[in-house]
Amino acid sequence: MIEDDLRTLLAGELDVAVYSRLFPIGMPESVMVQEIGGRSSTAGIRRNYRTISVMACSASRDAAGERMREARDILIRSIPADINGTHYYTAVPQADGSLWMKAERKYVAYVDIEVGCSI
Repeated sequence: MIEDDLRTLLAGELDVAVYSRLFPIGMPESVMVQEIGGRSSTAGIRRNYRTISVMACSASRDAAGERMREARDILIRSIPADINGTHYYTAVPQADGSLWMKAERKYVAYVDIEVGCSI
């Protein structure tokens, strides 16, 4: 799964835990990768274009934003790459933002990235 592949790529570069699909209960300082959609292309070179959201959680809005930008830059810099038998061609940032999680009293900064990979 793309989430697991990109989590593996980020985990080796970041100084916090990196999760796939969900933050754990309590939302510790961490980064999470979640697939949120995508499309396939059958013209010419067959590729999947998956949209992922990279989220960073912190008690500080500035720290969450900085960690999200660091994770985004790592993905952009590291792709193209071969991970677990899948070739990843491109990583193109789409949009970013932040959320205030009232119940947990945490900030979550996120960026959506379209990742092109082999079918």
